[in-house]
Amino acid sequence: MTDTHSTPDGEPPRTNPAAYQDCEVDTLNLMWLLGARELARSDAEKAVLVYGLDREVLEILRHASLTMLRELAASGVLLFRPRFRVCWLQDRLRTTGPSALGLGLQVILLAAEEVAQP
Repeated sequence: MTDTHSTPDGEPPRTNPAAYQDCEVDTLNLMWLLGARELARSDAEKAVLVYGLDREVLEILRHASLTMLRELAASGVLLFRPRFRVCWLQDRLRTTGPSALGLGLQVILLAAEEVAQP
């Protein structure tokens, strides 16, 4: 998936970074869809909390084939977005660094999971 352009002065062709970005978006989409499908199959309640999708979408994902997920992933647009405000992320990064951010997000998800359990 490399898009190359020849230069008039005979320099070697350069790769187009947009082609790599498209591939990365497709990969992120596929990983997200696979994760959502697996969690929907094993624990629908947790899938609702973690992925922020409604039950109808999770039911569709639960039965989706790998071919379908690959087609969705190759849509060319990012299929998910953060479930928190960007300003919250910026504040956390300024004060704690990326490793503490991951722990903070895990705490939030675990707390949400406990609230959702009967």
